[in-house]
Amino acid sequence: MISSLTAIAALALQAPSPSLSWQRDTATYDSERLRGVVAEASRANGRVPPALGSYTARLESEISIGSQRPGKGELSFSVEQVASALAWNRMGAFEQHVTGYRSQSVGLQFATLGFLRNAWAVPSLYGNRLALLFGGNSTGRRPPMSRGGGSRRTVYAVHPLADDRERVYRFRGGDTVVVLRMNDREIPIIRVQVEPREDLPPNLVIFTGELALDAGRKHLVRMRGSFARVEEGASRAGMLRAARLQGIAFVELVNSEIDQMYWLPSYQRFELHATAPFVGDARAVFRIVSRFRDFTVRPPSAEFTSMQRIHGPADTLHIREHRLTFSPLDSMRAFAAWREELGRASSAVTATDFDDVAPPTWRATGPPRTSVRPERVDDVVHINRIEGVWTGLGVTRQFREQAPGLTVRGVAGWAWSEKTVRGRALVEYTRHQARYGARVGRSLDITNDFRVAFDSGNATNAFLGVDDYDYVDRRYLMASAARIVRPRVGSAVRVDLGIVEDRQARVHLARSPIGRYRFHDNRQVLEGRYVRSALTLDWRPDVSAELMRVGYGGRLYYERGDGDLAYQRVELRGAVRWNRGRTTVAGRADVGQVSGTVIPPQQLFELGSSEALPGYGFKEFAGDRAALFRGVVMYRLNVLQVPLPLTRRLWLPSPSPALSAGIQAGWTEISTAAARTAVNRLGLVDSTQFALWRPISRASDGVRATVTAGVRLFGGGVGVLLARPVDHPSGWRLLVTLGRQL
Repeated sequence: MISSLTAIAALALQAPSPSLSWQRDTATYDSERLRGVVAEASRANGRVPPALGSYTARLESEISIGSQRPGKGELSFSVEQVASALAWNRMGAFEQHVTGYRSQSVGLQFATLGFLRNAWAVPSLYGNRLALLFGGNSTGRRPPMSRGGGSRRTVYAVHPLADDRERVYRFRGGDTVVVLRMNDREIPIIRVQVEPREDLPPNLVIFTGELALDAGRKHLVRMRGSFARVEEGASRAGMLRAARLQGIAFVELVNSEIDQMYWLPSYQRFELHATAPFVGDARAVFRIVSRFRDFTVRPPSAEFTSMQRIHGPADTLHIREHRLTFSPLDSMRAFAAWREELGRASSAVTATDFDDVAPPTWRATGPPRTSVRPERVDDVVHINRIEGVWTGLGVTRQFREQAPGLTVRGVAGWAWSEKTVRGRALVEYTRHQARYGARVGRSLDITNDFRVAFDSGNATNAFLGVDDYDYVDRRYLMASAARIVRPRVGSAVRVDLGIVEDRQARVHLARSPIGRYRFHDNRQVLEGRYVRSALTLDWRPDVSAELMRVGYGGRLYYERGDGDLAYQRVELRGAVRWNRGRTTVAGRADVGQVSGTVIPPQQLFELGSSEALPGYGFKEFAGDRAALFRGVVMYRLNVLQVPLPLTRRLWLPSPSPALSAGIQAGWTEISTAAARTAVNRLGLVDSTQFALWRPISRASDGVRATVTAGVRLFGGGVGVLLARPVDHPSGWRLLVTLGRQL
């Protein structure tokens, strides 16, 4: 899942945008008043103010890759922090010089800095064209990192306030919507909506979104929206066929007033959202968040002033290359002047911030839309020992303006070894921050407990013989209602109610296709039909100790069964991730209890090697009560702090070795006779034949804990550790980890 989304984000740097199907242009401006406002703004922004000759500044950027899940918040898989020095002059020359770098990631990944072959900062919003990060073709070789040099060809978009704007854009709005307070001054701000015209020439890079203008002097304060390249023929505005990768670049460019004379960059955000049919509703998100500081502004040179007197005023921003260069490796290693903690800038924003300026095909408004698209990645293909290879197809109908907020989905597929059809149908209705739904289907549900945030199930690992899950064959008819408390981060309250039937799932794929490794039996379940009700309270589900977003998150889950299976189950989770200087602290705690006169084995808590207890067997411990804690503290050493170029475009992130200490501790208890019976049932070959019982799980008899100590590399993605259990006498053993493991 992580690798596929990372690849999508990288590929989408070259992908066109989705369909930009705008209504036919009837007027360039909403009103004559708006025409006058835009004309004044064009004159004010078309040329650099006379007193501004050049500037230097410091830039701190955070580059992240993650995944946005509809209604569930955002997962963050990697974060890189880059420090740069900027130098710009009014003739259009601009250089971004990288001086520092550090990173963290879930696993060993390529550094995105290697793919960025030209400056990503937009040095000025003055002029007729805007220099952009994306959209061009390479015209030169990548310079060695330690020497700097040339850059990728800078791509220029038509500025919405350019002299030739009327052949490209149309404008709406123009009302004063907010008053900006700076020191003792109040600056009224005008908001103008910008849309592209029809019949634009191909290869033009255009903007869609909104402008914020200083109402007094008509200077540009902020641009927010998206950029797209006009394509040839039927795809000229970025239209993609349903089977192709879809990507769109969003930007937020914010200026601040300098010396009450002109507006220069203070905050910039670039995001590339990419999706494809095989990843369902999730979007890969590539993000750069930058803050500008420590400006030094200089007046025009005497030479330029003399030229202006001779030749008269002219457009002072010529189209020139925007260079990206790098300090020598020794200088980058020594950099320590970071202004923000790693992960904070990207954790403060989310991909849904741009929903209001997304292209029409990605919005909740517009004509009805039907697409061949699953809800999740494994709706297309997956493999496990129960079904064997499963292939499926999903269809989604978004009613949009025909029935606002209504969506219908259907997914069906065939399990080739089990020779069984599974699927589901869903109806969802969203109104403001309320979401209602009904679903019916047959699924193969996983019974593993306390799973990590990015564990969406076994999609492909069983090909190689790894299937560390147990399953229950479940039919259901459910209704749900949810209240989204914080839409940007997925915090929500949800209630579910419906009828469920659990059946035993039996192994139909005895060995893996590759390696022919033998799979273990599926654990027993108690079959029956029951009314299932559940309450879920999610707080910041985007924060997980295993992933990169910083902050605090938690979850309270209560479930009840009434009928053939009668039980109550409650779970509580808390997670934290915190960076301060060279120190990273990440931890997660889970506790749970299940009760009932007859406890279904599939509702027990099971812990072992697959649940973060290294050194113990697969689900070795079970019980009606359980707790699990995972935590790590890392202290980064001030060595090897720069990326490692493998080729001109493929760089490993900086090794960034860090001293690491961690603990994984788990506990289970069998507190009642009903719990003992349920644990015994786990080992039955047939739930009606107690004579075939064999014990496969037991209570933990106290806390089972393992401590680790050693070195983690590449921001925690690789660990070379020594591990030792503390619950019984044992020696240290070597543990090498790939991927973030607490």
